Amino acid sequence: MARLCIVSREEVPKGEGTPIKEDAIIRSIRKVKAKLGILQNNELVVSDEKLEEYKKKRSKFEKMAVIHTTVAAVFVILLVVGPLLMGAAFNIVSIFFALVLGVMIVALALLGYVPALESEDETMPRTADQVVAKLAPKSTAKKPKRKKRK
Repeated sequence: MARLCIVSREEVPKGEGTPIKEDAIIRSIRKVKAKLGILQNNELVVSDEKLEEYKKKRSKFEKMAVIHTTVAAVFVILLVVGPLLMGAAFNIVSIFFALVLGVMIVALALLGYVPALESEDETMPRTADQVVAKLAPKSTAKKPKRKKRK
């Protein structure tokens, strides 16, 4: 079983690199490839040299996932509530269509999927301030307050 870097797609020596989490998306990709006869038993890692590049890609993926989810929610609300506000009759098919469209928009975020690292400690839930600080542009990020001199 080879250890492959997911950023550079090169083999990484044993003991180097950070392994990625085997989440539902990675498992489903492996299952599909196994059914096609292309099963590869590779351990996926991020090499130490490419860790910064990986962090940038992961951050971009997380931001795009939030944007896609927000856009999908707005579309679903507009497609469900919009006709009702215009005086149209309630239609279950339009709600079904809106939900399908919302799921498709959210699924677009998976085109740039970057898996999480195994060592990332995500067992503790994030606070609202941590989420805002992560998603906010760097120019508007909170700066530490300085103590006033007397």
